[in-house]
Amino acid sequence: MKKRGKTKKPKVKKTAKTEISEEKRAYDNWMQLFACDDPTWKLPKRYVHFQRLMGHGKKFAEFEKQYPDCIDDLMTGVPTYYCVLCVSKNDPPDTIQKAYQRKKLATTYPDEILKRACEMLSDRRKRSDYEEILRLFLKIMQGYSAKEKRELIEEHSEWLEDEKERATEYYLSKNRSEWFNLCYMGAPTFYELLGVNRAKLTEIEKVKRNNKDVDTRLTDEICKILNNPQLRFEYDYVLDITGEILPEYSQADDKSRKPTGIWNDVGYLMTLRHYNDVAKYDHIRTMHEDWGEYLDDKTFYNVLTLDKALVPEDKREAEGFIRNAYRSMKRTPEVNLAYSVLKNFNMREDYNWLLKNQKTVDMLIKIGAGKMDDKTKDEIIAIMDATRE
Repeated sequence: MKKRGKTKKPKVKKTAKTEISEEKRAYDNWMQLFACDDPTWKLPKRYVHFQRLMGHGKKFAEFEKQYPDCIDDLMTGVPTYYCVLCVSKNDPPDTIQKAYQRKKLATTYPDEILKRACEMLSDRRKRSDYEEILRLFLKIMQGYSAKEKRELIEEHSEWLEDEKERATEYYLSKNRSEWFNLCYMGAPTFYELLGVNRAKLTEIEKVKRNNKDVDTRLTDEICKILNNPQLRFEYDYVLDITGEILPEYSQADDKSRKPTGIWNDVGYLMTLRHYNDVAKYDHIRTMHEDWGEYLDDKTFYNVLTLDKALVPEDKREAEGFIRNAYRSMKRTPEVNLAYSVLKNFNMREDYNWLLKNQKTVDMLIKIGAGKMDDKTKDEIIAIMDATRE
């Protein structure tokens, strides 16, 4: 039996049909990969005396000898294996394997359930057996009392709900890391910055700026987020998650309507817009410390006497272009390093990103450290905003 009594997270409520936003579409696509529905699992409402189901029960018992854990999963409310892996009945084995590897990244299902699901659905004979097991399971459920069915439905629903919560948390960690960072650092919430009482807002109510002491560029950015239904749902979810796991001393003072300490308006604005740039920069530099001296006047392209602008965009053509330059050069450690980086498409993409963005990111870091006056900060923001358009 699963544990109950967890704090409920906010849910997206059904509203009148409107045009689906890009953010909502991205979220829905993600959920289809990590927390899909379970249309195959529908317990029959009709009651049939168990004696009339004896034939089905015998067949089911035979399968139980061969697949005891599989039967136990069904009898304890675990969703069907199609739902566990978020695959369809027609998906081939390679798709099942990919789904298994993907689901391991974010799931509430124990490893053994994921492995069983992958094993049963990847093997043609076992999948056929599983289809028959499902058919028999739904048949013999007709002999269960209303109370027994209700308890099983509750268990099944809890599995699905837990999986949706985990998938949402994983989605937000991947796509809204700047919000988590602000919460972890004890920054005021969006609602506090606007001077808005979150608890009194209705689902469809537009958020407006009530705090004139905060930079209008920052409040405009926040209003764009909170007035997008999907983004408001996601932001509220982040607040609720961090509210549960962060210690009390890390939270911002509820009475404060302006950022304090490092959280001046400009620092907050830059974090909202460009936190991911700084995080990506730190990640690449940490992974490739030996690139440091090749990011200014001297680059790996210089080392191989290549004009960066002439490197083809096509992966194979680019590799051949770079290889031709490398063949005619003396194989020094520096030349070998440059070739190893530029010939690899993914590494070359990361390196090119550093070349393009390192000066900008360096300015962001200085802003965060409070090493610039307000005028300089405003000039940098204007430059960076222009690059976003």
